[in-house]
Amino acid sequence: MKQHLILLAALLILTACAPKSQPAAITTATATPVTASMTPAVPSAPMPTLPARGAANPSPTPPATATNGTFARQYLQAIVGEIGRREPGTKEERLTAQYIQDMFKAFGYAPTTQKFSVYDKEAGQDFNSSNVIAVKAGLSDKVIVVGAHYDSPYEDGSKGADDNASGVAVMLEVAKLVKALETPYTIQFIAFGAEEFNLNGSTYFVDNLATTERKNIVGMFNLDSLIASDKSYIYGNAGPGTMRDWVIKAAARRKMALESKTAQEMNNADGSPCECADYDAFERAGIPYAYFEATNWDLSADGMTQVDVRYGDQGKIRHTKYDTLAYIEATFPNRIDQHLNLFVTLLFDLLTQY
Repeated sequence: MKQHLILLAALLILTACAPKSQPAAITTATATPVTASMTPAVPSAPMPTLPARGAANPSPTPPATATNGTFARQYLQAIVGEIGRREPGTKEERLTAQYIQDMFKAFGYAPTTQKFSVYDKEAGQDFNSSNVIAVKAGLSDKVIVVGAHYDSPYEDGSKGADDNASGVAVMLEVAKLVKALETPYTIQFIAFGAEEFNLNGSTYFVDNLATTERKNIVGMFNLDSLIASDKSYIYGNAGPGTMRDWVIKAAARRKMALESKTAQEMNNADGSPCECADYDAFERAGIPYAYFEATNWDLSADGMTQVDVRYGDQGKIRHTKYDTLAYIEATFPNRIDQHLNLFVTLLFDLLTQY
């Protein structure tokens, strides 16, 4: 009897000391591609086929850094390859707004649409556009706005791949990645309409903020023209604690090549805002900003010459017929994926750690 008790005790000790089995890794299910719903205003125009995507509630563990940009590449292809040109006020712009709204819903957000009208003096009539907004609640009710315009330029032949389907694609991937995570701040993801017509979408959004809403925004992060150029930049308010300086340090830690300019350097010679991108309305309202862009300031004083003058239109890609996925990919192999990886990674870092 005594020997039996000794054996039983030994078994209990072995069981208690045995290593616990690890839980199965959380995986993100991949949904079968579906076709987005039609925009009621344009029932005759087909919506693009949505790319394969994760379930509405993605894994709380973000993908490895090396894979960042994979989803953005799919969204970029869907916007540029399936819709194409998206000039302000056109049915294609409305289709793009619907596509973005559908993607936000697929990620688990409850997006809203902020509609507005713009008077086109040359045409002598109004046209309609909209901002698409998705909100990610954070540990604080203070807000970081992440914005990217989804319309394309008016220039013939431009598909707006760089300007600015690239910014929308990065915003969508980051919105997907942070949805199930705790973030220090509440995040408003905003796809602005009619940027190419006097920055109307972002201006309308800021002009219609209540005073309390405006004061509650700690900063605006703009995404525009991210894939075509030689170099990657961040602009914005400088100094300790600013989003710009935080991202510069994050890029250095990750050994990512990122150059910078201050908000002062981005302003006109007289010190006024440049009125050149969607951050402008926020800056005028006294809201700090940061801004990702890919260009090459070594080539021109205005930053519009993005690449060597042998390529594109004397070095310009955006606002030209060369702003297509086919041209950028063929001329600068791997550049698109490298830029998407960098911008997704650093924006994700900011929104989850800043």
